[in-house]
Amino acid sequence: MEVTTARNPVSLDPNLLKAGYNGIDDTKVAAEAKQAEAAPILFGSNVLVSYGITDVEALLAQMKNENTETRMSMKLKTLSSIAQGLTSQQLAALEKSLALSDSVKSLEKAVNDLKQTITDDEAKLKILQTQTESLERQIENLREIQADYNKNIEKLTKDKAALDDKLAKLEAEGKAENAEAIAALKSEIAGIEKSIAANVDGKNAVEKKISDETASLNSAQAKITELNTAIEGAKAEITEKMNAIGSLNNEISAVLTSASIDKNTLKTIVEELVKVVPEKKEDSAHELEKKAEKAEATDVVRIIRDAMDDIAVDILDEVAQRREQMV
Repeated sequence: MEVTTARNPVSLDPNLLKAGYNGIDDTKVAAEAKQAEAAPILFGSNVLVSYGITDVEALLAQMKNENTETRMSMKLKTLSSIAQGLTSQQLAALEKSLALSDSVKSLEKAVNDLKQTITDDEAKLKILQTQTESLERQIENLREIQADYNKNIEKLTKDKAALDDKLAKLEAEGKAENAEAIAALKSEIAGIEKSIAANVDGKNAVEKKISDETASLNSAQAKITELNTAIEGAKAEITEKMNAIGSLNNEISAVLTSASIDKNTLKTIVEELVKVVPEKKEDSAHELEKKAEKAEATDVVRIIRDAMDDIAVDILDEVAQRREQMV
């Protein structure tokens, strides 16, 4: 990959430049010593590896599977080639843009989580709204039944009062002469009293049901209010995070521009990475290149970040496996 500027020839190892090498022979030894302290495999992104390249290569050299060894070696050489193809300023800018892109990724995940929360809460709202409508209808029906009980009790109470008056008059006229009529009235009054008691019991049960259903309705309405508040809060948080994402993308663009990293440079990096990126069903190398072709610079940085993450995970998995075999 050829990426140069007038002031910084590609032949200078950017890792040495960062370590203090300025192109003068007497600084190289010191720079190499400083670089050897922690020479990372990958630059930028959230999987920056602290393993030294020589350490990893020594482990890979012990691999029995020749194909695996060759594959890992290609990944290391590709990453090294990309780093060497950038000036120290460009490498630093790319590292920073990858770190910023990680922040964007975290915010985007948070936004997606919030959107899912809103979707879940809206589904709960629909259920609660259906429940409240059903409860309101039930309470309305129960109040009608309550009203019927009240009417029955009122009528039966009046009927009993009339019979009580009639019974009193018959008993005043003479119990012996009106014994049969008195017995009949008492039996009728007893039946009315039984009906009144039954209606009172029914009324009490309905009133208890109304009280329970009203409590359920109030609880459901409180949950609806709570969910609506949560949804509005989540929407506000999404807006806030989307604004932050916009600011970070602007910052990425500014960082790239300041180091003269244009979209073609980023596309070239993608072309190098796709040669060794682990194949994923949902993102083939060809698809990655097509995405990079159409995407904005900030999105190409995202593609680079994800590809490097995949490569890093692949390398570290292999290193971990080999270390276990060495124990």
